[in-house]
Amino acid sequence: MTNPINPSLLDPDQTTASSDILIQLEADLDANFDYGHQTLEVTSGVVRILEKGGVEVLRIPMTEIASARNEPLVGGGRLELTTKLGEIIPIISYTHTLGAKFSEAARGIEQLAQGKELLVNLKRELTRCIKCGRLLPEADGVCPACVDRGKTLIRILRFVAPYKKQAIFLTVLSFCTTLMNLTPPYIQGRLIREVFEKKTNLPLLWQLIGVWILIAILGTVVNITRDRLTAWLSGNVAADLRSTVYRAIEFLQLTFFDKKQVGAIASRVTSDTDRVWGFLVEGVPYFLLNGLTLIGVVGVLIFINPLMAAVILAPVPIVTFIGVAFWKGQSQLFHRVGQKWARFHNHLNESLHGIRVVKAFAKEDGEFTKFQQRNHELRNAGVHADARWFTIFGGMIFFTTVGTVLCWAMGGYLVASGKLALSEFWMMQAYLSLVYGPLQWFAAVNNWFSRAMAGAERIFEVTDMEPESYGDRAKRIDITGEVEFDHVRFGYDKSNPVLKDICFTAKPGEMIGLVGKSGAGKSTTINLIGRFYEPDAGLIKVDGVNYKDIPLQDLREQIGIVLQEPFLFNGTIAENISYGKPGASFEDIVAASRAANAHDFIIGKADGYDSMVGERGAKLSGGERQRVSIARAILHNPRILILDEATSSVDIETEKKIQEAIQRLVAGRTTFAIAHRLSTLKNADRLIVLDRGEIAEMGTHEELMDKKGVFYKLVQTQTAINEIIELGTINA
Repeated sequence: MTNPINPSLLDPDQTTASSDILIQLEADLDANFDYGHQTLEVTSGVVRILEKGGVEVLRIPMTEIASARNEPLVGGGRLELTTKLGEIIPIISYTHTLGAKFSEAARGIEQLAQGKELLVNLKRELTRCIKCGRLLPEADGVCPACVDRGKTLIRILRFVAPYKKQAIFLTVLSFCTTLMNLTPPYIQGRLIREVFEKKTNLPLLWQLIGVWILIAILGTVVNITRDRLTAWLSGNVAADLRSTVYRAIEFLQLTFFDKKQVGAIASRVTSDTDRVWGFLVEGVPYFLLNGLTLIGVVGVLIFINPLMAAVILAPVPIVTFIGVAFWKGQSQLFHRVGQKWARFHNHLNESLHGIRVVKAFAKEDGEFTKFQQRNHELRNAGVHADARWFTIFGGMIFFTTVGTVLCWAMGGYLVASGKLALSEFWMMQAYLSLVYGPLQWFAAVNNWFSRAMAGAERIFEVTDMEPESYGDRAKRIDITGEVEFDHVRFGYDKSNPVLKDICFTAKPGEMIGLVGKSGAGKSTTINLIGRFYEPDAGLIKVDGVNYKDIPLQDLREQIGIVLQEPFLFNGTIAENISYGKPGASFEDIVAASRAANAHDFIIGKADGYDSMVGERGAKLSGGERQRVSIARAILHNPRILILDEATSSVDIETEKKIQEAIQRLVAGRTTFAIAHRLSTLKNADRLIVLDRGEIAEMGTHEELMDKKGVFYKLVQTQTAINEIIELGTINA
């Protein structure tokens, strides 16, 4: 089966209206729906299909196209164009893996056909590594197999730079420890050669024993000092690392938090930094110590007997090869464990934060089932990673054991044949443990290193992200509160705008009500005012200046927000009220709470303003939390105020108190209010009615009611619903 082609629309001699290709997509099916290759190219003037080799098989002028759509098929889909004559033309087919891209292409073709600006998002989330083709642990994440671990290690060690003196001292202590570890085998050799074999020279016996004891005492002091310094140094470095990660997260754009769950983000600060800390406290110091020991022992062995040294060191290349060969695969498994930990944290945080909903619907067993699923995934990933590691480690131990056997076989032969003194063999046997001990430890440090690098990669993925631009704060900029939207367009997905060509100006001190159905763009508008997101097109001006030119901290410090679901921190009521103005006097806190109609209920509590609100304000009612948040906004004293459904979830009596508090709050400030009950916006200076991302109407409450347009219909609908609810309440 081939795609039907309208001959009247296919003109091989026709040149492309524009040589600039705006959309270019490769399909993975051919015209016969077999796996093959076809290419869609879209310019401002034409849509065409090319087969392998660049052969054009279909061309449709943009002026002939009325619309574009994607027709779902079994296992795939097909892009279809509808001409202005009503003819439907299937032009290219593809499998489901490319469905999202061709849906965007259809949207783009329609935009061009209708003479609109092209807004499409053809970027797909990467699920496989571009370099090696392996599946990524996270979409658009880091491939653990392709990350340069040397660079990652250097970045970790940079956190040691502020503690350079302590690090140098730690290195000196490690060097001293190495020298003291090399001394006992030498003493043992002299005892055998000069005391045991000769059976005389008792004074030398006591001298060597004394030196041995002295070295043991000094070694103990040095080891304790080294370990305590290691604990102090690694603890400080880990704390700095956690601070760096947390600060980076705090300053990231909201788009990052839109894509990530809280548990996954928290695991970067907890689990991942713990892995790095474990490597710093266990790995780096012992890597240094054992590395020096191994170098020293190898030198001594070669000096005593090169042949025996070669036998003892024979397993080293094999053990090293095993460690290197299995390194990348093992690192990927540890990276996967990190991902499972993130999913585990996600569910744990979500279920605990939503415990009231869980209990309300008696879903304890269901949540436990989900928990068990995440727990088992984490267990399986951990068991798989550790089991593979212990298998590798077991192989390394086997070859070091073979080396020990070879040492005894060769050493026994040389001693029996008189080619090696017993004292030298004993020394080499004692040094043997100092070779294989570090060698086996290097295999273990690979485990630590792999875990640490996997955690570090996830940490640096966050710290490397571009933060919000806060601008230059050389001088604070005070604003009066004028806000202007100048042909603003915005979409969380740029190809699907939520706001389209929004234009209005709010004068200083004016109250603007934002009205519209759910999804009309009200919350998006206030998100843009707070610069949580920035417009895709057009300008937002504050006091006549592009608000991108105002330092972000200056802007947000002069914007106050009262949310529908107020968030309170787990502290006292006073601490929550003064959150936006640290250091505020108690008198100012009380004055703000009085203005918010919160003072009476606060002093009615046992500890008054020192009462703990609990996690997220759980110890307060909804109305109490809302009034505390209004008091917080009043004390903050912003020039621009945003009220997002501030009275939607409280009873009538509480709403009355909140409305009184809001009237005091909005006085003299530029206010943008979204209200669940439209009647509460009667006092607004102007109402902006949004419909499908566009301004449908604008005016006062009376003007819009007289107009009997969109706003009038919204009010009538809400009034009818309220009457039904009241009637039902009376009948009940």
